[in-house]
Amino acid sequence: MNSLLLAIQFLTRLPLPQETEFNEKEAGKSLFWFPWIALFMGVVVGFVNNFFYDVGPLFAAFLGLITWYLLNGGLHMDGLMDTADGFLSNRDRDRVVEIMHDSTIGVFAVLALVLVLLGKFSVLASVAIQPVEMGIFFASARMGVLTAIHFFPSAPASSMGNFFKHGASKNSYYLQWLILAAIILFTRGKSFLLFPVAGCLWGAVFSRLSVRKIGGLTGDVYGAITEIGELFMLLLFGVFFS
Repeated sequence: MNSLLLAIQFLTRLPLPQETEFNEKEAGKSLFWFPWIALFMGVVVGFVNNFFYDVGPLFAAFLGLITWYLLNGGLHMDGLMDTADGFLSNRDRDRVVEIMHDSTIGVFAVLALVLVLLGKFSVLASVAIQPVEMGIFFASARMGVLTAIHFFPSAPASSMGNFFKHGASKNSYYLQWLILAAIILFTRGKSFLLFPVAGCLWGAVFSRLSVRKIGGLTGDVYGAITEIGELFMLLLFGVFFS
């Protein structure tokens, strides 16, 4: 139970009635809950967007996006922005890491923030997405992050990356795949298996880039994988399923 509470505390801004013990062992166990918490948040966002869609698509998209970031507190945006500043700077490895650790916001960070938010808003305003579909998108994007955690090395200087990775269990990862596949087959059919597959491929591709750029993955990179992965899921749906 402590691992579930830890995952809720880490991924959301939902108030909890008790303090949770934050250690390496519990952090590893908490990874099991990541897709299911993401699925829940996606269902809530999808419900808000779908409920107000007939009132006005733009209004519904705005409320959906507000709900999205109220739930997660913009947790991954900082990672997206730091990663964009570092990776797009075209500098050597040490300088890229230094830029990522710098609290100053650069041009690439602002561009990444604006483009991701506009991309999500555009899809939400263009397509009526059912709550269960949005939940699948959120969970699929989270599976991309778990792929990165389980199968790619953390950067030497990454305290957050190492913290979660040391307690991670590949058996838990495979179980998550089975559960998510069962949910998808039961609710939407085999065509929607495209989303977790695409999410994991995205996580692997960006992870390989990160290994080449800075020698591994960091908490910021995990955030970038999540934010862009969520946008990727929405774009896939808009192109192939709308």
